[in-house]
Amino acid sequence: MSNVRMLSALLLSGLALSVQAQKITGLSAEPVKTEVGQVVKATTQFEVNNNAINCKVRMHWGDGQTRDFTVNQDKDVPLVLEHTYAKPGKYELKVEGKGGMKCLGDDQKAAVEITPKAAAAKPVAATPVCPKGWKLTKAGVDKKTGAYTCSAKANTPIPEPKPACPNGLTAFDDVKKGQLGCRKP
Repeated sequence: MSNVRMLSALLLSGLALSVQAQKITGLSAEPVKTEVGQVVKATTQFEVNNNAINCKVRMHWGDGQTRDFTVNQDKDVPLVLEHTYAKPGKYELKVEGKGGMKCLGDDQKAAVEITPKAAAAKPVAATPVCPKGWKLTKAGVDKKTGAYTCSAKANTPIPEPKPACPNGLTAFDDVKKGQLGCRKP
């Protein structure tokens, strides 16, 4: 066999090995259930042969967005990509080999469920219990903060214990005015 043919055969077998170097073997998503605006991590697993890493994949996020990635370094395996969803729903992720040096193997799929963003917790209004002989003032309870004032005759002794105040409010009292309650610090 001539040197040219031997060289050609070696080159062709080397190309065949490098083309068959990577195979997509799995895809997982974490978390599989989260809310709008939270990060989802998709991890693609590969079978790497002959320590040759050089292929391309396309990640489909299921919401119309895709991302292409070239896997060509040891740090790329496993391939971990992140995505944030803008709308609630059930989405199917898919990773596939793409391009001239595409990764081999079947397309891999995973599913995620995105729920609506939880509403911000509203302050819990204090349930004022004015001590015996004290009355809730006409202003009542502040619906946003839960602050309130109880009143009695001026110079009425302040009873113990003082009110327990929620949501960062502070207990206060004023013997001269005959007031006690919870307010912003």
